[in-house]
Amino acid sequence: MPHKPARPCKYPGCVHTTLASIGYCQSHEHFYQPPQRTIETRPSSATRGYNSNWQTIRDEVLQAHGIPKSERPSYDVHHTPEYNPEIEPNHRAYKLTPLLHEVHSRLRNHSRGRGIESLELSSRDRSGKATFFSTKMEIID
Repeated sequence: MPHKPARPCKYPGCVHTTLASIGYCQSHEHFYQPPQRTIETRPSSATRGYNSNWQTIRDEVLQAHGIPKSERPSYDVHHTPEYNPEIEPNHRAYKLTPLLHEVHSRLRNHSRGRGIESLELSSRDRSGKATFFSTKMEIID
């Protein structure tokens, strides 16, 4: 006796059911394509230009913007224009701005045509505290 109910075949228009984990009935199982694993071909961060020299520059930028050491791991430093070591390998030639990691990821995805439609970034409020994507909290009684 089967332990789980049969489910419809994944092949479009097929009326058969299957217990197979691949989701195709016996007559359509040849259509199953196992997921392709891609080999990581991205070079290491050091070969992309983010070596110990970059770490020093990154710390200088974060310190210059008043970010405490305890909060620095949650920040990324954004290059404007986008960093390209083939055109300009010197990080100091770019405008460097500290951004929270999640904001930096959204910005990069947006600039590459992926992700959210628009970004609103504000740098800092008068107290010097970061206000990136801040939300107003309401207390409900």
